Amino acid sequence: MARQFIANLGLDFNTITSLEEIRAHAKHRVSSTFLPEDDFSKKTGKFYQIEIASYALAILYLTGIAEPILTEKFALFEAQKVNRYLRLEKNSDTILEIAKAFHWDVKKNEYGSFSVHFAKFLETSTRGRLHHDSKWKLINRIMKKGLVQVSPRELARLLQEDVKNQIEKSAKQELGTIPEQIQHDIDELKADFLKRKPQFEEVIQVIKAQESDYPPCIMALMKRTSEGQHLSHVERFTLVTYLLRQGISVDTIVKMFSNVPDFKEDKTRYQVENLSGKRLGTEPYMTYNCSSLQTHNVCSGATNPICQTIRNPLSYHLRKRGLPLVKKQKNRNQY
Repeated sequence: MARQFIANLGLDFNTITSLEEIRAHAKHRVSSTFLPEDDFSKKTGKFYQIEIASYALAILYLTGIAEPILTEKFALFEAQKVNRYLRLEKNSDTILEIAKAFHWDVKKNEYGSFSVHFAKFLETSTRGRLHHDSKWKLINRIMKKGLVQVSPRELARLLQEDVKNQIEKSAKQELGTIPEQIQHDIDELKADFLKRKPQFEEVIQVIKAQESDYPPCIMALMKRTSEGQHLSHVERFTLVTYLLRQGISVDTIVKMFSNVPDFKEDKTRYQVENLSGKRLGTEPYMTYNCSSLQTHNVCSGATNPICQTIRNPLSYHLRKRGLPLVKKQKNRNQY
């Protein structure tokens, strides 16, 4: 129930649904997900309190609107906002307070690091993109007495992943009985979103690339794969997610890897299907941004003039063909 979610945050349902300031802030949070002219970045005088209350109410609105695309975009936007806020926050006590608001039991260590229980670390680090980066594997972490040590930046990234999951899960709960004014807000937000939904879906269905328009990093990975060379975990993730986003079939991608030394068809097919979203009925995973590929030494377009103008390999063919990049959902997608 939506009421239970709000109660779990330590908030009173009747209070937050009756205060106009919180309702307006919550509506703005939701509408800024699909209205590019709405910039939800201004802090209020009572920023922290209103942030938490309007966050809870915004999720109640999403539950009533019941549009998966909107929920997914909102979850990503809000989770990234939490990440950015925590990375800029210098006061460790404030970081602990925010973590506690999301039900994280975090300990403060000496020298500015933090510790989280290994069970919570595992629960979060084995989801989404973190699962594909070896730095998040428990075997590669410092752990003492069941607590995993993380840097402030790493804690922010873990919280981002957990917040996104919490939002998506909570928005699927039963709405239950709600006040008339809240139903009015939901109807208003849904009507606004449905007017723009066709354009919103248009942004998601990006023009596919021809193989001749693939970026240098993908061309290099394809060449190495065909030659039977070993690819790292990040390299495989990059190649597979890019090809899936271009509409290449699971069968074709599995066959591409048949020359690599450690190829096992059943294992490869399982991994590719997982990245395709087929098993969960979701969209394929997004390809890493160029900055991440540079960090992992996967980028091979340092001197390429087109690569210097994009943030994600998925935009390469659009730039090469002189097509507009996806800008309608500023800061809410990875293209």
